[in-house]
Amino acid sequence: MEMTVRDVKWSGPKRSGSGQGAALLALCVCALLTSQLTNPMLAESDQHSTTSAQSSADQGKVTDAKPPAKPQKELLPAQSSAQESKAKKDNGEEGAEKEKEATAKKAVTSLILTVKLALMEDPRLFPYEIEVEDGSDEVTLSGKVSTEAEKAAAAQIASTLPNVKTVVNKLEVVKELPELMTHTQDDIITRHVKDRFAKSATVTAANFDVKTEQGVVSLSGTVRFQVIIFEAAEAARQVPGVKAVRADKVRIESEG
Repeated sequence: MEMTVRDVKWSGPKRSGSGQGAALLALCVCALLTSQLTNPMLAESDQHSTTSAQSSADQGKVTDAKPPAKPQKELLPAQSSAQESKAKKDNGEEGAEKEKEATAKKAVTSLILTVKLALMEDPRLFPYEIEVEDGSDEVTLSGKVSTEAEKAAAAQIASTLPNVKTVVNKLEVVKELPELMTHTQDDIITRHVKDRFAKSATVTAANFDVKTEQGVVSLSGTVRFQVIIFEAAEAARQVPGVKAVRADKVRIESEG
C-alpha cells in the first residue's frame, strides 16, 4: 500500500507538470499574436517580404518572355522619294518620265508663222497680205505686191530661214496696189473715227460728216460751240493711220 501511494504521489506531480507545460505553450502563442497586433511595423515587414518575393518571381517571368518586336522606323519624305526614284530607275521608268518632261517643255513653233514674221520685218513688205504654205521643206508664197523687187525680196527672205530648202514664189505684181490699199486704209480710218465719235454724246449729237483721203480726215457739219469741233478733232487724231484732221468745213452758227 505504501508503494502504491508513493507511486500515486509521484505520478501526480508529473501530470501537474504536463498541464503547466501546455499552459505555458498557450501563453507563448497568445503573446506572439498579441505582439503582432501591437507591433504593426513587424506585420508590415512580413507583408513587404512577401510582396518582394512575389515581385521577384514576376520579374523572373518577364525576363524569360521574348521582348516585343520593334516598330518599323517611319521613312522621311526625302528618304521615301529617294527609294521611289531608285525603284523607278531600276524599272526603267525614270528615263521614260524624263523623256516625257522634255517633250512637254519643247518649244512650239510653226514654219508658216516664222516666215510671216520675217516678211513683216521688212518695211517694203509690211503693208501686204502675203499668204504662206509649207510642205516638208518647201514654202509657197502667194498674194499681191506692187513691184517685182518686192516679189523677189519676199522669196529671198523666206529662203534664208532655217528648215526652208525651196521657195515657190506665186506672188502677183499689181502696180495699182498701193493706191487700192490707200483707199482701203482710208475706209478703215473713217470707220474707226466714227466709232470714237460714238463714245461721246456731245460729238454724236453734232452729227459730223467724216471723210478720209490718204490718211487725212476731213470733218464737215454745223455746231454751236467751237469746243465741240476741238473734241472731235482730238478723238480723230487718236486713230492709228491718221495723218491730219481738217475742220475748215465745219460751220459755227448761233441759235436763232
